[in-house]
Amino acid sequence: MQYTLDSFTEWSTSQNGASEDALARQLELFVEVLQAQAGGPHGYRLRRIILTNFWLYGLQEFEIPHGRLFLAGENASGKSTVLTAALPLALDGDLRPNRLDTFGGRERHMEYYVLGGTESATPYSHERRTSYIALEFEWCDPDHPPIAPEFRQRWENGDQEKARFLTIGVSLAGNINASDHIRPLRFLITDGSRLGYELHTVYETGSRHDKRAFDHSRFKQQLEGHGIICDTQAEYERQVARYLFGFSDVKDFQKLINLLLVLRRPNLSSELSFSRVHDYLKQSLRKISGETTSHVIGTIERIDSIQVEKERIQEAYSAAERLHRSQQQLALNRARLAACDYTGAQLAEDSAQSRVTRLRRDLHTAELERGRADERAQTLQAEQYQVSGQIKALEASEGLQVAKQLASARERTHEAQAQAMLQEGLASAAGLERQRVRFEKMKAESAAHVRELRAMAAEESQWEVAAFQLEEALSQVNSISTETSSAPEVPASIPLLAGEQSEERITWLHQLEE
Repeated sequence: MQYTLDSFTEWSTSQNGASEDALARQLELFVEVLQAQAGGPHGYRLRRIILTNFWLYGLQEFEIPHGRLFLAGENASGKSTVLTAALPLALDGDLRPNRLDTFGGRERHMEYYVLGGTESATPYSHERRTSYIALEFEWCDPDHPPIAPEFRQRWENGDQEKARFLTIGVSLAGNINASDHIRPLRFLITDGSRLGYELHTVYETGSRHDKRAFDHSRFKQQLEGHGIICDTQAEYERQVARYLFGFSDVKDFQKLINLLLVLRRPNLSSELSFSRVHDYLKQSLRKISGETTSHVIGTIERIDSIQVEKERIQEAYSAAERLHRSQQQLALNRARLAACDYTGAQLAEDSAQSRVTRLRRDLHTAELERGRADERAQTLQAEQYQVSGQIKALEASEGLQVAKQLASARERTHEAQAQAMLQEGLASAAGLERQRVRFEKMKAESAAHVRELRAMAAEESQWEVAAFQLEEALSQVNSISTETSSAPEVPASIPLLAGEQSEERITWLHQLEE
């Protein structure tokens, strides 16, 4: 199952009122999910800050996924105390007051954090008390082994789990009645064991909720075979510098701690200047050997000479490239001109070849036609000789004379027939002219008769319809002509009005049409 921050928030809401063990287990799952996320610095990461009987804390663990932690809270809630325990107390084991105060003052003493006091805003006191401050680091570079030689050996042997965790810390035994109120015990756990898992700082006294911290003697017995007990603060510094940072010179480690003390101050922006920043950076950086400096100087000089040579070669290359492009363009133009000349000559040759081929074809055709013409001329000449002989033979025969006379008679017959047809046409035209004159005369009489009938119909009021009909008849009579192919339609009412004379005239008109 994949968990997210929202899913853990929902679970925490639903488990309101659950046991502390269940909530602690859920918090561990949440931390494991965050720790498994990609990202974070390589090498050693601060995984946990473990406090036992320190200040107001009984048994407190601060999980730090990805080696990062953001502390938020009100004033006097313990943020600076946790920071003091981690940086630099657990790193170098130095208990001096100026190391405990984030402002660098000397008012705070370790006795206050172990045995308590009444002068603070949160007064408390203990006669005897054993405190533990531990930092657990986790190696988070899967591609490279840890720094310490024994850890690297385990890593290379395949026992990476024992080289995964490194724990450093300080135990403080406080006794208000002793001459030394605070006796420190500095230790390193170097076999991969973890406080709270394989090793512990507290034990149960029999009561379910009563736990007490181990005293130094019992803690040493528990730690035997798992790590290192340092008798002095200098030895502790040297071991932490070697295991955690890989410093061969403890002074480099001390410079790092001093820089961390400067960076943790709340009023850092008001105290630092450019010169102090320069000094701090100079102190934090390792010294460079003369051999390395000479090697770097020589390398820089070689780089400069290589750069100069590179620029010279680049300039020569650019000039050669320009010359090469010009030569290529010149060769290309010459090739284009030669191609144009070749193309022109090829076109002229193709045209001449085509003309020669066409002339040869025409010559061959002319020779064939001349041969056929010669053959035709010979054939016609032979026919001419033959026909000439036949004509001479016919001219000498009597049948030819009779044929000539017959042809002459036929021509005269045709001329007579044409003359007869001409005379007949003239006679027919004269007859048609006489009929046309007669037709025009009868047409005029009919029109006059129709006008009389119309006048009579107009005089009689009951013949008003007839008058209109006669008007139409008059227009039809006027349209009668000998050129029309059909007779006009005459209204049936006209014969009833005009009597037999109108019927006779209409009959005559039909006969005339026929």
